[in-house]
Amino acid sequence: MTPELGHEEAFAALGTAALDALDSTERAAVLAHAENCESCRKELVALREIAAQLAFASPLESEPLPGSRERIRTRLTARAAADAKVRGVARAPFSGPDLSTREFRAIRTRINVLAWRRAEWLAVAASVLLIIGIGVMASILRDRENLKDALTVATTSTQKSQRSSDSLRALVMSKDSLIAGITGRDVAMVQLTSSAARAPNAMIFWDHASNGWTLIAHNLPMPRAGRTYQLWLVTPTAKINAGTFTPDNGEAMVRATYALARDSLRAVAVTDEPAGGMPQPTGAYVVLGNATK
Repeated sequence: MTPELGHEEAFAALGTAALDALDSTERAAVLAHAENCESCRKELVALREIAAQLAFASPLESEPLPGSRERIRTRLTARAAADAKVRGVARAPFSGPDLSTREFRAIRTRINVLAWRRAEWLAVAASVLLIIGIGVMASILRDRENLKDALTVATTSTQKSQRSSDSLRALVMSKDSLIAGITGRDVAMVQLTSSAARAPNAMIFWDHASNGWTLIAHNLPMPRAGRTYQLWLVTPTAKINAGTFTPDNGEAMVRATYALARDSLRAVAVTDEPAGGMPQPTGAYVVLGNATK
């Protein structure tokens, strides 16, 4: 007659039953309980599947080590007893037929192989991740350098464009100022002449609104080395320095700002002076214009 087992006692023996390490009476009792207990039945099926997978491992051809069979049996029965003790069930260890040492060595070999393969796969995966990470980092660094170069080129181009724009704006403003300085409604003009053979001539425009002066001269010979031309605004009480200049291919344009009363200007003159100019005229008059006409 098959003895009846309680749930805890039968559950503790499922691992041994899955490995077929129980005697016939105990095995029948565990199986009978599992037939009527859903949780034990599912646990037994799962344990048998694990045991079946391990059983496919190729057995080693060498002879088992002395005492290995007894150690395996002792370990299994001790585990079953410990499980029963945890669940509060005190029972004598199951006794059953000896298991094949070759089978257990095959199981152990299979476990070792799986462990090595797992370690190898982990190492390979880590290497692959490292390579991928290095590649991604290199790509990011290349993109960063490319963006940096593109930004530098764009910044340089923008700066050049800005400088060109500023130069054009300054040129336009200068031309506008020049036009306004010689064509404004409040502009007076003085003609400057000379008695030289190839007579230079000049005109000066005085914008009363802005106190701006614009001299435009033609046919001016180049001054000697160490010499320069100097512009003077002549009043009844002073000869006012309005700046020095050197012509370019006989042409010159000088702009100055100086406030004078409308009726105070008597003449405008250009003299030949030492380089750097003088505080008062010392050289010969190159061109001269009378402002009292």
